[in-house]
Amino acid sequence: MSEKVERKIDITDEEVREYDRSLARRMRSLRDERGLKRDWVAKQLGVHYNTLKNWELGKAHPGSRELLALSKLYHVDPIDFFGGL
Repeated sequence: MSEKVERKIDITDEEVREYDRSLARRMRSLRDERGLKRDWVAKQLGVHYNTLKNWELGKAHPGSRELLALSKLYHVDPIDFFGGL
């Protein structure tokens, strides 16, 4: 019997930071393009203003449910939401 070796995919910290920055820029730009205020968007999502702010600064990450809600709120197909990343 041969032994099966599993490989771990190596992701650098810089790759993670760049993804975080790109996602934050995308969320911020979609909101800005629509002329929406951060506090209004936060209320629509049922999250605190600072939560949305931290997402848009790349300090925290929305979950799948919040990303789907953002795409609906901004009238962007969920797949296209990540188009600029």
